[in-house]
Amino acid sequence: MVKKLLHIIGSLLILALAAVMIAPVILSLLYSVGINFSGVISPSLSGYWDFYIAKPLYLNAFVRSFLVSGAVTLGALIVSIPAAFVFAKVKMKGKAFLFTAYIIVMVMPFQVTLLPHYIVSKQLNIYDTLYALIIPGIFSCLPVFLLTQITKTLPNDIIEASTLETSNILRILWSIVIPNIKPGIICTAVLVFSDQWNLVAEPLVLIESESKFPLAVILNAFSSQTLYAFAAVVIFLLPPYLLFSLFKQDIMEGLGSYKLK
Repeated sequence: MVKKLLHIIGSLLILALAAVMIAPVILSLLYSVGINFSGVISPSLSGYWDFYIAKPLYLNAFVRSFLVSGAVTLGALIVSIPAAFVFAKVKMKGKAFLFTAYIIVMVMPFQVTLLPHYIVSKQLNIYDTLYALIIPGIFSCLPVFLLTQITKTLPNDIIEASTLETSNILRILWSIVIPNIKPGIICTAVLVFSDQWNLVAEPLVLIESESKFPLAVILNAFSSQTLYAFAAVVIFLLPPYLLFSLFKQDIMEGLGSYKLK
C-alpha cells in the first residue's frame, strides 16, 4: 500500500513538473495567435504574417541562426568523428593526457573561454562576422567526448577485420565506424545544433553589429509583448522541437546503451 502511494505521489510530482516546464511554451503559442487571459480574445495570425512577410527582422535572424547552427553541426561532426576514432581505438602516446585536457576544457564555464575566443577572432580578422561563431563551435570538446565514448563500444574485432581489407582510415570510418555508431552521431548532432541554436552570450561578445545577431540574441533583447514577438518565440522553438521529435529514437539509443546493427 505504501509503495503504491509513493508511486502515485511520484507520478503526480512528475506531471506537475512537466506542466510547469511546458506552460511557457503553451502560453507563448496562445499569445502568438491573440489568445490571452486578460479577458480579450481576438484570434489572429498577424504575428506570423509580420514575422515572415511584413517585418522580416526576426526572419533574417532566424536564417542566420539556422546557417550558423547547421554549419557548426556539420563541421563538428567532420572534426569529431575522426578525433573520436583516434581517442577510442588508436594506440598513441599522450592520448590519455590529451583526452583529459578535452574533458577539462569541456567542463569549464563558457565565460572562461570567451576572452580567448574574442582575442583569436580579432587576430584572424573574423570578429563581427558569423565565422566568429562557427569556427569555435566546430572545434567544441563536447561532440568529441560523446563520440569517443560511443566509439569505444565498437568491438575491436570489427576494426581489426576491416584493416585486413584496407588500410585506408577514411574508408574504415565511412564503411565500418559511421554505420555502426549512427544513432550516437545523430544524437550528438541534435545536441550540438540545439546548444548552438540557444547561444546568447557568445554572439554578444563576438558580434558587434545588430544586423548580424542570431535570433536568440534578438529575442533576449526584445521586451514588447506583441503578437509579433510571441510568434517569433514559437518559431524559435520549432527547429529543436522538430529535431528531437524526428530523431527521438536515435537520441534515446545514442544516449543509452545501443546495440550494433
